[in-house]
Amino acid sequence: MKKYKYLILISILVLILSSCKSSFTEADRTKLKDLQNELINNNLVFKADAALPFNSQAVNNAINDILIRNGNSASRISLSGDNYTLKIAGEKAVFNLPFYGERRTGGGYNDNNSFDFTGEIKNVSQSIVADSNYISYEFDIRNDTESLSVELKIFSRETAHLIINSSQRSYMKYDGHLSIEPIE
Repeated sequence: MKKYKYLILISILVLILSSCKSSFTEADRTKLKDLQNELINNNLVFKADAALPFNSQAVNNAINDILIRNGNSASRISLSGDNYTLKIAGEKAVFNLPFYGERRTGGGYNDNNSFDFTGEIKNVSQSIVADSNYISYEFDIRNDTESLSVELKIFSRETAHLIINSSQRSYMKYDGHLSIEPIE
């Protein structure tokens, strides 16, 4: 019996030690600094692979009834192959992203519910978040009907998260990857 207690204790100790997060190293910082310098000197293209809407339970239930047939769910909708992007070039951003959330106020007299517009970005900030090992690229932008607060969390070229808070719509998050293009 005593032997099993030691075996269980050692197993728990190994589990705890193996699940510890590695610390942010100087090599990680250097990689992010290099990527950050690339972002400053080039155009940035975020390509969305999945949409993660934030909806009420009633909307989630209705969406799940529709999406479950093709392998998606209301909390994660695959966008692979649909070429949805956010392009940032200088002080301009071009949005071409779907919206699967709830609109809180009227959207005008059009049937375009997506984020599909070009606008001038304001209040740009860019910083390295060492605790979570990513570059935070934030800005504000307006279209004809609403204001958006945008944060792009860049972990690497292969992994990025785009978060959009709108003045008139529910919160949206997109998972995707980056492409960096030279300034023309």
